[in-house]
Amino acid sequence: MDRELTNPEKAALTLLSLGKDVAAQVMQNLNEDEVKAISRAFLNVSEVDRETQLGTSVDFLKMLRASHTMLVDGREFAKSVISTAFDQSKSQALLEYVNGTRKLPIGTIIGGVPEKLLYGFVSAEHPQTVAFLMTVMNPDQAASVLKQMQPEMQSDVLIRISNLSNVKADIVDEVRDVLQSQLSGDGSAAEEIGGPKSAADILNFIDRTSEERIIAEIEETFPDLAETIRNLMFTFEDVKKIDDRGIQTVLKDVPREQLVLALKTASPELRDAVFRNVSQRAAEMIKEDLEGLGPTKLKDVEKAQQGIVDIVRRLEEEGKIVISGGGGGDQLV
Repeated sequence: MDRELTNPEKAALTLLSLGKDVAAQVMQNLNEDEVKAISRAFLNVSEVDRETQLGTSVDFLKMLRASHTMLVDGREFAKSVISTAFDQSKSQALLEYVNGTRKLPIGTIIGGVPEKLLYGFVSAEHPQTVAFLMTVMNPDQAASVLKQMQPEMQSDVLIRISNLSNVKADIVDEVRDVLQSQLSGDGSAAEEIGGPKSAADILNFIDRTSEERIIAEIEETFPDLAETIRNLMFTFEDVKKIDDRGIQTVLKDVPREQLVLALKTASPELRDAVFRNVSQRAAEMIKEDLEGLGPTKLKDVEKAQQGIVDIVRRLEEEGKIVISGGGGGDQLV
């Protein structure tokens, strides 16, 4: 060959020489990324000269018994090996990826990227690109990125997220390619992303002080949008909108100390909802603890409330409760 083989191509050449049964056994012991890399390499090594074969055999410490040129159908070999090594659903997904008909989701690409590295990449992009990227992150990951932005950029990005509805597939592919090259076709189809709900989900993971400031800044220019986002957010106060059985389910997962701290700034309606869903004795104990709590840092109260909100979200995702809707600092309260 006129060029040096990559390591995946050398591995593919070795597997091609061993046959599909042995190759399948080898592939079963590789991780998914390795399988994808080697499977793509099958397509590039359909014709290999003897010198390259010998060079590869030295690398793998065994001689290949082959003629001057080895002719194979790399695509069919890849299909046969993957089909033998994995079950039908798994092999079909891998083959779609190899053939280029299935692309790795952007959220998967950035899901495991360290926070500092991810923000370094995001901060160099246009705000519109940043908004798009944040819609495909997990809300807590997006919130972490948002916290590191300058205050004036936070509201700008949230507005852009709220106004996003879809992005052309070719633009998504371009972003995906850049991400894959730095962090790890053709068509008029569009991918649905963003919207006020994405903005609300991200803000749910922001501390209360920053959340209120960002909403207020959005409200100055886009009052209707701010109201929409506010209505889509689930806050600690929204716990009172959950039915009694749901509140009882939530309270089972909340330590009493955390509940007492969270109720420090709760409305009378929310406190009543909690008290009627615990035993009379438990309600009396919580009330006594609240009376003896004394001055408490607001940020500690908000942290306790956020923890309960996280429990609510988890239980909702698990289908154990139904939510009917949702809609700082060292200060002492």
